[in-house]
Amino acid sequence: VAPPVVTPPTDPLDPNAAPVLAPPVAPPPSTAGLSPTRMFDTARADYAAGQWSLAITGFDAFIKTFPRSEMADDAQFFIGETYFAHNRWTDAIAAYNQAIQNYPVGNAVPDAYYKRGLVQERLGQIDAARESWDTAVQKYPDSDAGRLAKQNLDRVARRPSL
Repeated sequence: VAPPVVTPPTDPLDPNAAPVLAPPVAPPPSTAGLSPTRMFDTARADYAAGQWSLAITGFDAFIKTFPRSEMADDAQFFIGETYFAHNRWTDAIAAYNQAIQNYPVGNAVPDAYYKRGLVQERLGQIDAARESWDTAVQKYPDSDAGRLAKQNLDRVARRPSL
């Protein structure tokens, strides 16, 4: 705990007044000895249990604490998944975009392109959805996300125009 901070007397006209002690400021929680795997698994358990706000907080803390971890892209992707599950489309797109932009070689990126396309389709942004899915197909053709994106591209191509 930090030592108390001494501030000048509250009444500057009374030189004999006792100084006022400000309450000590608690230091930020230490991450020393904190395992990235344990922190990620805790956030993922919150996600699996439907503790959505705890999951987002946990994944966000994970990313801030371990930004270079090979699981950071997965944490960012799960933030998007949480928003997706709650139909918070704009937040989901932003989270998927962060996974794509901040972790361009991460293993969650193909899924982020695919899921971003699903959200864009739900928002009626068909051209943007096609672009997301096309990127998944072109860059990751052998991934599950690439194959699912191809199926969605074929599906929307068969859709009659309005």
